[in-house]
Amino acid sequence: MNPLLNMEQHKNQFTQNELRIYQAILENPEQVTYQSTNKLAENLGVSQPALTRFIKVLGYQKYQEFRSDITSWLARQNTSSNASRSAYFERLDALLKEAEEVLTPSYMKELADYVLSGRELFASGIGKSISPAYLMESLFRKHSIFVHTADLGTLHEISDHLEHEDMIILFSVSAQKELLSRVENTEARILLITTNAAHAYQNVVDKTVVLPYLPPDPELSSISPVLFNIFVELLDRYVSKKLSD
Repeated sequence: MNPLLNMEQHKNQFTQNELRIYQAILENPEQVTYQSTNKLAENLGVSQPALTRFIKVLGYQKYQEFRSDITSWLARQNTSSNASRSAYFERLDALLKEAEEVLTPSYMKELADYVLSGRELFASGIGKSISPAYLMESLFRKHSIFVHTADLGTLHEISDHLEHEDMIILFSVSAQKELLSRVENTEARILLITTNAAHAYQNVVDKTVVLPYLPPDPELSSISPVLFNIFVELLDRYVSKKLSD
C-alpha cells in the first residue's frame, strides 16, 4: 500500500505529536529514507518513543519496515515519472497501481459472491459518485440482474421498505453524512465503496470496500470517480465469471 495513503487513513487516530510527524513526512517523505529513528525524531521536534508509537499506529513493528515502504514507494514514483505525460495520467497511473494491490482476484471473487447474495439490489451516490451506480445498472442487466439506481431524493423512502435479503450499494468518496444518514434505519445490507476507511458509519454499513486515493483530498480529484467506474467494471467481470461456472 502507498505509505502516505496509509498515514492518511489513520490520521483520525493520531495524537497532536503524531499529527506533527504525519504532516512533516507528508511534505517531505524523502527524509525518512536517509535518517535513523533518533535523527528523524530530533529533526521533527518529537521524542523517539513518540515516533515509534506513530509507526506502530500505522501497523509497522519496526521503523525499518516503514522506511523500506517509503523508499520502495518513492522508487516506484520515480520510475513511473515521465516528463512527456500530463500530471493527470501520471496520477491515474499511480492510483491504478495502488488499486491493483487492493482489488486482488481473491478479494473480487469474495465481493462478487457477496453482491450475488442480494435478493434486490439498489445503488446510489451523490454528484459524480452516482455515475458508477448507473454503470452497474447497465452492466448487470446483461446477466439478468437488475440493479435499481436510486437518487438522493428517493433513497430514504426506498431504504425504509427493504429487508435484510436486499442490498444497497453506495458510492461515496468520503462517506458523506448526506448520503449515509438516509439509510441508517434500513433492514437491508449496505455495501459501501469509499476512499474513507475511518468513516463515521461503521455500525451502519455491513461491508466496506476502501479504494485508494492520492493525498491530500480525494474530493478535489476527478480521479476518484474514475476509479469507482473501474471497480464496477472489474466487479462485473467477476460476477460474469461466477455465473458461468
